[in-house]
Amino acid sequence: MKKFTIIAFIFGVAIGYLIFIGLDEVSNQRTINQHTEEYVHAGDEHMHEQRDVTSPTIPTLDVSVYPDSKSGYNIHIITDNFTWTPERVNTDPVENEGHAHLYINNEKVARIYGPWFHLDDHHLVPGKPNTMRVTLNTNDHAEWSVEGNTIEFISEL
Repeated sequence: MKKFTIIAFIFGVAIGYLIFIGLDEVSNQRTINQHTEEYVHAGDEHMHEQRDVTSPTIPTLDVSVYPDSKSGYNIHIITDNFTWTPERVNTDPVENEGHAHLYINNEKVARIYGPWFHLDDHHLVPGKPNTMRVTLNTNDHAEWSVEGNTIEFISEL
């Protein structure tokens, strides 16, 4: 009987944990940030703080997208006043340097360390518009911003 009680207790704890996780997921659903009209992942591991550029030279960001003849897209990230520093990822931020993050349909799909990136089809929803968002990020993954506005590029694919 004691063995049965211990097993029942373990199952009870496991079921309680699964119910708790499910309720937590409901409370962490995406909410729309009305100011920028982009999705913010409440409680998501990919939500990053912003860090305002203090340098007089502000990084700029533009993106060109080219359909790949085999699959997906080739993405060219064009920046000015920004240095790609993959060797310094996860270190303290240095003004106007870092990497980029790529989001498709509000899901982070890649950390990008240079101006070119191939986006595979498996990240896209077939037959529907897909929203691409590229952000410039600091070495410690915060989003570079200007007066609280993330330096980003948003486009439909």
